Amino acid sequence: MNDKEFFQFIDRCIAFQSEVGSLVSRLSPVPEVRFMTAFQSGLITLEHSTAVLQLIRSGLFASGFSLFRPQFENLVRGIWLLYAATDKTVENLAQPLSPESVSKANDLPMLSRMLEKLEKSEAPAAIVAQLQQYKEATWKSMNSYAHGGIHPLARTLSGYPAQLTYEAMRNSNAVTALTSQLMAILSGNPDNMPAVRTLHNDFLDCLPIAGS
Repeated sequence: MNDKEFFQFIDRCIAFQSEVGSLVSRLSPVPEVRFMTAFQSGLITLEHSTAVLQLIRSGLFASGFSLFRPQFENLVRGIWLLYAATDKTVENLAQPLSPESVSKANDLPMLSRMLEKLEKSEAPAAIVAQLQQYKEATWKSMNSYAHGGIHPLARTLSGYPAQLTYEAMRNSNAVTALTSQLMAILSGNPDNMPAVRTLHNDFLDCLPIAGS
């Protein structure tokens, strides 16, 4: 991939995120605490998605790559809140910030535990499988970038090849796409899902496609 192709791809990513933002801005969660709290987690995921794109577009690659992990974790958190978290945990996370509410929220499960809970829940099996596959493929490198490991240290010297960044951004866009699907589910209106599917189909060139 040459520089021209890479920047054309970045322009498509910008268009993709703009369409996702427009779609999500028209959605509201079911007015129940579980749905509302999961929706907030989805909004955080999309904020990280925007930040990733802006940082990478500005040449701040290490900072952009460091957000892949919290972007993914907030997506998983949102799906876990909807399908697997206990009522008490959801209630604790919906409280305003205070020393007491922070203390009650300190025992949240880590990513692997949330995925285990989701496997035993009523969450769509296909989505859970995608989350597991994503974790298996990217977890070590995401941790390295998030915690100042060998990946960002080495890339600071060798640089970030366009092909590497292209693949990383497609993975990030996949998280964004799944988040848009989650937000439509949280609206409680099945009529919102066709627009999500159309969006995904319109931007297949921005997403990791099996067999590509």
